[in-house]
Amino acid sequence: MLFEAGLWVKLIKAIVAGFVVAVPVGAIGAICLKRALQGLWIDGLCTGCGAALADSILAAGAMLSLTLITQYVLDHEGPLLLIGGVVLIVLGIRMIRTRHYRIEEALELAPSPTRGWRWWLGDFATGFGLTIINPATLAAFAFVFAGFGLFASETGRLLDNWVVIVGVFVGSMLWWVTLISAARAVRRHASTKAVSAVNAILGSLVLGFGVFSLVRLLAYPA
Repeated sequence: MLFEAGLWVKLIKAIVAGFVVAVPVGAIGAICLKRALQGLWIDGLCTGCGAALADSILAAGAMLSLTLITQYVLDHEGPLLLIGGVVLIVLGIRMIRTRHYRIEEALELAPSPTRGWRWWLGDFATGFGLTIINPATLAAFAFVFAGFGLFASETGRLLDNWVVIVGVFVGSMLWWVTLISAARAVRRHASTKAVSAVNAILGSLVLGFGVFSLVRLLAYPA
C-alpha cells in the first residue's frame, strides 16, 4: 500500500475539512458564480484554485501553529479588513456594472489563448489574496481541525502533516469544481434576463461583503 490505513483516514478527513470550510458562499463564491454564468468558467476555476491554495496555507498555519502566518493575520486584522473591504467594493461595483452582458457577449469575452494566462493569473491572485487575508478562514480551520482531530502529528512525521495540507487543497478545489459545474449547467438553461439578474445579485453580494468589512473596521480598536 502507498499509505497506511491511518494516513488514508487522515487524508479523507482533510478533504472533508477543506470542502466544509470552502462551502459557505462568500465573496469568492459569488465571484466564481458570476464568472461561470458569463461563460468564463476557466476564470472561475483559477479564482477557486487561488482560494484553495490560500486555504491550504491557512490550514497549515492552524494545524502547525505557525507564528509567521497566524500572528500576522491576527495582529493585522485592521489593515486587512481595509484592504479586503476596498477590493471587494471595487469588484462588486464592476460586477454590477457588467450585469447586462448577454450570454453571447460573455462568450466573446472569454479569454483567448494569446491573452488567457494573464487573465487567469489575475483571477488566481484575486482568489488567493481575498482568502489569505481573511481571519475567519483561519479560525474556521482551527475549529474544524479540533473537531476532526487534525492538528499536527504527535509523532512529528512530515508525511502526516503534508497529507492534511494536500487533503485540504483537494477538498477546497472539489467544492469550487462542484460550484462552477453547477453554474455552467444552470447557465445552459437560463434566459439572458435571468443570468443578468443573478449577476446583479452576486455583484451586490460582493459589494455588501466589502461594506461589511469596512463597518467592522470602524468598530476595530485603534
